[in-house]
Amino acid sequence: MSAPLHLGGVPEHFNLPWHLAMQHESLADLDLRWTDQPGGTGAMLAGLADGSLDLVSILTEGTVDAIANGLAATIIGVYVDSPLQWGVFVPAHSSITSEAELGDTRIAISRFGSGSHLMAFVLAERLGHTVTDERFVVTGGLDGAREAMGEGRAELFLWDRFMTQRHVESGEFRRVGVQTTPWPSFVFAVRDEVLLGRTAEVGRVVDAIVAEAVALHDRPGVAEELAARYDITEADAAGWLEATTFAPRAAFDPAIGATALDTLRRARGDG
Repeated sequence: MSAPLHLGGVPEHFNLPWHLAMQHESLADLDLRWTDQPGGTGAMLAGLADGSLDLVSILTEGTVDAIANGLAATIIGVYVDSPLQWGVFVPAHSSITSEAELGDTRIAISRFGSGSHLMAFVLAERLGHTVTDERFVVTGGLDGAREAMGEGRAELFLWDRFMTQRHVESGEFRRVGVQTTPWPSFVFAVRDEVLLGRTAEVGRVVDAIVAEAVALHDRPGVAEELAARYDITEADAAGWLEATTFAPRAAFDPAIGATALDTLRRARGDG
């Protein structure tokens, strides 16, 4: 058996096709090792940089930015072709009931340059607001944002609307809007060393994942499977399936990367 291929992605419904593909008999000769990445894009970029991850499912915008800044990795294709739906959340006890009332709220973000940071900027642009760095509260992820919102250190947070719905239903958050990404949400990224040295193996793995992804909507009982595995309701799973399109095997369009990179640079105020 060949050396291990270390795979990773967020522990969310988007990545069920990876787990299904890893069971393929056609990949039985490969040593595939999946690791959940609750730290999201930042953690996966660090894994690609230090060699602990070889192939990942990762947000488009952060990956484009990291590669532009020297990360030795390549985007080899779009994984999820549809935009990510970011829920716009406030604490349930907040007096804010609509996007029009967001004003100068303090915004929880995972980190500067993260999807939660970037999409808060995209939301502000859409609403005609100016947002400065002083309004952001860095929390490290969803759990940190929940804590910051509960303690009153932040009043606004953007995260995947389906994975966060349970916090709405529990009475912790209220969703006052939805902001979609202006580009496909997830891509396949691979370390350059692995891509160059193990091109055929990477291709086989990606082909298997894409096959499972494009067939996911027709998988019997898939909403129930998603609900049980990822702690979401069947109704939310069905809604996510309806809103999500997986990409067929195709090259990554550089224009997508250029759009995401330009938006990131505006968010940082550096171009």
